[in-house]
Order: sequence, then structure tokens, then C-alpha cells
Amino acid sequence: MTLKEIAKLANVSQGTVDRVVHERGRVSPKTREKILKILKEVNYQPNIYARGLVLNKSYTIAALLPEFEEGEYWELPTVGVLKAARELGHFGINLEILAFDQNSVSSFAEQANQVLKMKPDGVIIAPVINFEAIKLATKLKELKIPFNIIDSRLDIEGALSFVGQDAFQSGKLAAKLLSAEIQGSGIISIISIKNNENHNKTLQKRIDGFKSYFYDSELLSNITLKEHDIDERSKDWITTLSNACSRPNTRGIFVPSSKVHYVARVLEEKQMDIKLVGHDLITNNMEYVKKGVIDYIIGQRPEHQGYIALDDFYKSLIGKTQVTGFKYLPLDIVTKENLMYYHSDLLGIKS
Repeated sequence: MTLKEIAKLANVSQGTVDRVVHERGRVSPKTREKILKILKEVNYQPNIYARGLVLNKSYTIAALLPEFEEGEYWELPTVGVLKAARELGHFGINLEILAFDQNSVSSFAEQANQVLKMKPDGVIIAPVINFEAIKLATKLKELKIPFNIIDSRLDIEGALSFVGQDAFQSGKLAAKLLSAEIQGSGIISIISIKNNENHNKTLQKRIDGFKSYFYDSELLSNITLKEHDIDERSKDWITTLSNACSRPNTRGIFVPSSKVHYVARVLEEKQMDIKLVGHDLITNNMEYVKKGVIDYIIGQRPEHQGYIALDDFYKSLIGKTQVTGFKYLPLDIVTKENLMYYHSDLLGIKS
């Protein structure tokens, strides 16, 4: 219901209703009570986007995101946050993206310092370098600058919101899919392809969830889990990966990251019939799903992560509405049969 319609019901001017809704200007207690009663009866919800135009004030949001090559995972959250910036720009939200090398602690720290120097009105953090992200979040809390987190949760309180996947449940889902495909005995390999010493926290949570599914069932009597850490910085890492895939009696492989296409390439070249489950709907992965080499991809809608994170700041700073602390996005199960309905522009985020 519009303010004009509410004004008609209350038999007052639209301006009087506007003063009550936005808590500005003087209105008699009796009239205020009457209008508030009508607002409650009709369950009036203010248009927070129009509010941004009325306030005529702008806010700067800094987004600390990893650099990427075209087609890589972090392109998708960046696409989402840029789309939100285009839509919210004329409502008073300005976006500044500061990109860092996700394999360099110093790169993250340098860009984090730039964020602090900016003194923005809010910060979006992709905490792929966990301990540095916690240091930044701690400083932002001290400065009373709101921040939110995308993709991976941080072990720190005070974030405006977290937007991402429940990584532990995602790992359990992958285990369930793989065990249903195998239905027998043999080896299931967990292959982690990384280019630094430590697991991204999200990837480790997926691995923990994957293993817990088997530990909590009777499947381990027939199934053996083997873990392989493949370091991309090694000059012979492809050979190491090929050997891991070729272990005798391997029935299934789980890759807890978007790099599952590397495993798919090995399986295709060696013509190995091994069930394969991985994560993220990036272009390279989708190609191997289409071919049937990757049996399942679990998607987490990364475009939406970026979009929602910026929109949350609009709702909080301009709309003055309560933002939900945790926003877990759906676990999309994508196969060769339903791939045609999934694109990199999930729900219209990317054109």
C-alpha cells in the first residue's frame, strides 16, 4: 500500500504520513497514533530503495576480493558485486574493489591497509587468507566500520552478515552422491589441488564434511578413503596428479574445489571410468560435466554472494533495516542431464 492510500485512510495529507513513516517533522500525538495503527493493520513496508533517493547521501563500500583469470571462480562473485553496484549506484552506494593475489599474504595485507586508509562506510571481505582477514576484521571492529564476509566464514564475531555455502554440508552431500554412484567396495580419493601451503578454510570444511559422512555410516567397511595434496607450484604436479588418479581399485574421486577440471582432463585422456564429484560452475568444469566426465558439480551461486553482500550494506546503511547474520545459499547439484538449465548467469546475475 502506498503512502497516498494510507493518507486517504487516515484522512490526512500524504506529507503527514511521510513524516510519521520517516520519523521527521512534527505530527500531533493523536494523528501519529492513528497513522501508526493503520500502518500496522496494512503491514506497511517502506521502499528502502526509494529512501536512498530521498536521503541524497552516498556511502563508499570497499570490496577486498582475489584477482582472477577469465573463467576462474573469483570472477563470479566479482560479477555479482559489480551488478549490485550498477543497480545501487544511483541510490547512494559507491563500490571500490581492491584486488589481491590470493596466494600472497603480503598482497592481502597491503590491500587491507589500503582499505583502512580509505575509511570506507563498509567492507566486503573474501577471507581466503584466513588469519590476515581476521586481523583486518578486528581493526574494522575497533574503528566501528561494518564489514561482511563472503564465501568462507571467519572465526570472529561482529560481521554484518555472511553470504556463502555451508561448506561442511556441501562435503557431506558430495560423499552421499559419490557413495550412491559406487555402491560397492574400493578406494575413494580426496584430491586437493592447491598452490600454497595451507587449505582454504572452506575447502578444509568440505573435506571434513565428506569424511564425516563415511565415518558416521557403515560404508567404511567396504570403502577406503585416500587423501592426496597436489601442489601446483611443483613442476611435475601433473604427473603427481595422474598417479593419484591411477591408483589401483580407485572407484571415485572427490575434489573439494573448482579445480576438478584438472582431474577430469586426466580421466578423459587416460579413458578411466572413475566417478568424479567437484565444486563450482565455472566454464572449464561445465565442459566436463557436458561430456559426462564429471558426474556431479555442487554449485554455490557465487554471483549471488557478491550481489547480496553489497545489497546488505544498502539495506543496513540507507534502508536502516535489520540484516540477517547468516545467508547460506542453496547447494545446487548439477549433472549432464540438468546442465542446460544452469549458466554462469544464474538467476540473471550475469548477462
